[in-house]
Amino acid sequence: MPDEPGIGVGRLARRLGLHASNVSTIVRGLVGRGLLAREPDPADRRAVRLQPTAQSVADLRMSEQNWAESFADTLATLTDDQRAALTAALPALRALTAAGQETPTAPGE
Repeated sequence: MPDEPGIGVGRLARRLGLHASNVSTIVRGLVGRGLLAREPDPADRRAVRLQPTAQSVADLRMSEQNWAESFADTLATLTDDQRAALTAALPALRALTAAGQETPTAPGE
């Protein structure tokens, strides 16, 4: 969602491979916690667009920073050969990531 601000619930459900009703429930919870905002879709007033809040963006940045620091510390414990093997595997890992980002089909579709 942070990489696609303004996404609708239906499209988000398709991307996640979930039923729209389940995503709506999750969205309500995130809105209630101040992590997500609903805005009317200017093209269709019945629809809403989802936007991350400043709080959720800040929380995500902090989480990413903590993860990066932990990862760097762990990476430093590896040997040169192990780090080289990871570097050599990067093209395959990128392909794996790209394949995982393809839009899944929601259940029942």
